[in-house]
Amino acid sequence: ILENVVQPNFQQKIIVLRFVDKLCVDSQILVDIFINYDCDINSSNIFERMVNGLLKTAQGAPPGTATTLLPPQEVTMKLEAMKSLVAILKSMGDWMNKQLHIPDPHSAKKPDAAENIPGPGSLPMANGNGDEAVEGLDSHSETSTEASDVSTIEQQRAYKLEFQEGISLFNRNPKKGIEFLINANKLGNSVEEIAAFLKNTSGLNKTLIGDYLGEREDFSLKVMHAYVECFDFQGLDFDEAIRVFLQGFRLPGEAQKIDRIMEKFAERYCKCNPKVFSSADTAYVLAYSVILLNTDAHKPMVKNKMSADDFIRNNRGIDDGKDLPEQYLRFLFERISKKEIKMKEYDLALQQSSL
Repeated sequence: ILENVVQPNFQQKIIVLRFVDKLCVDSQILVDIFINYDCDINSSNIFERMVNGLLKTAQGAPPGTATTLLPPQEVTMKLEAMKSLVAILKSMGDWMNKQLHIPDPHSAKKPDAAENIPGPGSLPMANGNGDEAVEGLDSHSETSTEASDVSTIEQQRAYKLEFQEGISLFNRNPKKGIEFLINANKLGNSVEEIAAFLKNTSGLNKTLIGDYLGEREDFSLKVMHAYVECFDFQGLDFDEAIRVFLQGFRLPGEAQKIDRIMEKFAERYCKCNPKVFSSADTAYVLAYSVILLNTDAHKPMVKNKMSADDFIRNNRGIDDGKDLPEQYLRFLFERISKKEIKMKEYDLALQQSSL
């Protein structure tokens, strides 16, 4: 909402801007947002995006760009955004003053002259060696701890920024992105660690993940095998296992790459469910057939749709020369026809639309 400056909803944006003002009342909330989101590699940069959205709103639409706002509404939004930015700066300043034990100049009480005269209890005490005791040792220790905490936060933020740089590079060239992260000590170089990175890291381009997994180079092939081994398909129906498997990446367009990926999937499914099919070859052929059915059933450009009888006929003799039960194939056909198999989207555009 904040980042949309060309066609914003005025009422929604005003509500969000006033909500930001309320957040600024408690500076610790803003700090917590920054630490828990902007410094966490698995979370979106909420604080950064909020500030950038306020900046865009305060600047308004680019010159010459038509907007849906009336001139008075645009002026109001710009002023509200500027007020929010000032409130954030003031809130952050107040938080820093608290950490550094700097009193608020507006509320500090001026000491009386009598209060400046040290009493007996306020004088430095001498120790047994005739030395003066060090005053303020506890406050120095507390300040050191706080400085250490700030340093840790800075390190976490720097780590995340470099990690995101690697993700950005991956989305242009997967091999270079992985190499960058390994060299920056942000990713281990074992196939298991790279597989876990591909499976669990948000922000990666799903099409490029599929292309990388389908490569025939020895190392990429080992990564793909480790990736598939991450899944536990035990007890899942065959089509449901395919759905789970294909949520994290888009199958590549090249037939040979699909072959390599689905062959390993079939092997893994049969290992998790040894009594479902007589061999992994059966599962592989059926998996490929299910992918073709999914494309046929849910792509508008396909005019002549496959029937259940067509699907059954296409899978005759795939079980070591025998036919799979017709009832089972019809069950698969109905499930795929009614519900498309598609990957789960985690792209940045989807995340940004929530603000």
